[in-house]
Amino acid sequence: MTAAGRFSVVIVNRNGAGRLGWAAGSALNAGVAAGAIVVVDNGSTDSSLSELPSGVRVVRGRCNAGFARAVNRGLRTVNASEFVLLLNNDAALAEGALEAFAAAFDSSPGLVLAGGQLRYPDGRLQSAFAPLPTLLEEVVPRALLRLLHPERYRRSTSLSGTRQVETVFGACLAVRSSALPQIGLLDEDFFFYFEEVEWCRRARLRGGRVAYVAGAGATHLLGHTAHRNRAGARIELERSKLIYFQKCAGRGSYLLLSGLLLVRSGINAAFGLLHHVVRLGRDRGRWEKTQAYLRLFRWHLQGRPEGGAWGLPDRCPAGSEVWLDS
Repeated sequence: MTAAGRFSVVIVNRNGAGRLGWAAGSALNAGVAAGAIVVVDNGSTDSSLSELPSGVRVVRGRCNAGFARAVNRGLRTVNASEFVLLLNNDAALAEGALEAFAAAFDSSPGLVLAGGQLRYPDGRLQSAFAPLPTLLEEVVPRALLRLLHPERYRRSTSLSGTRQVETVFGACLAVRSSALPQIGLLDEDFFFYFEEVEWCRRARLRGGRVAYVAGAGATHLLGHTAHRNRAGARIELERSKLIYFQKCAGRGSYLLLSGLLLVRSGINAAFGLLHHVVRLGRDRGRWEKTQAYLRLFRWHLQGRPEGGAWGLPDRCPAGSEVWLDS
C-alpha cells in the first residue's frame, strides 16, 4: 500500500473561499482518495464548499462549533485508516509529506502525534513546534528566553529528520488512529487555540510520543481567520490560554496569569491610545491593533463573558444541535 493509502484527511473549514480547494487539492495530489477526505464546515456563509473536488465528503454545521469540536466530528466520520492528517483550510501539503509522516510513525511505534514543517508561500519558515506553555513565558520576554535557552524556545527550524518535541502546531498534524482510545479526542472546552497544545500534553502524559517531522512539509498562509477578526481572535486566544492554565498548570498559575493578562491588555490599550494621539490618527494599522486591545481590556474587565459577541462570530449556542448532514 502507498503512504497516501494509509491516510485519511480532516479539514476544518470556516469561510475559506479561495483556500479550501487548494488545501483539499493538495491532499488529492498527494494520492489520498477523495472519499478519504472529510471537510467539516463550521457554518460557512461564503462559496468555499463549491471549490471542493468531486467525491470529497462534507459534514455541514449550522454554526461555528469551533476547531476542536469540528475536528472531533471529522475523526468520528473518516473511514478507518492507519493515520489521520489534520490539515488547515489554508495549508497545502508539499511533495513527499505523507511518505515522511508514514516513515516517522513506522520507525517509532510509540509515536502518536506528528507535526510537519510549515512555510510561508515565499519559503520562509514558520513556527512548527513549541515547549509547553509556562508562566515564565508570560512574564519574561520571549527574545530573552531564546537568548538564555535557544534550543528550548526556538519556534521555527530548518532541522532535517525527526525529533521529539513537547507540542506541535495543528496546521498539518498527523495522528496514529490506533492511539486515539489511549489519548482521547481534542478537548472541546477549547473553541479556538490551544486545542492541540493540550492534546500533545495529554498524549505525552499517557505514554505517547510527539514529534516534529521536517520532511513532512506544508505551505501555510497563516492567520486568515485571525486577520479578519483581530479583536475576536485575540479574545479567543486569551480565553483558551486561561482554560489551559486552569486545567494544566494549577490554580495559582491560573490566578497569576489572569491578573497579568488584564494588566497587559490595559497597558497595550493605553499606549496605543497615546500613539494614536501623538500621530494624529495617521497610523491606521496601529489604530486597528489599539481597538483590538481596547476590546480585549473591556472583555477582561467585564469578567470574560462567553459568546461570539465578544470572541469569534456565530458560535454555536451551548447544548445546541450542530451538524446538518454528512
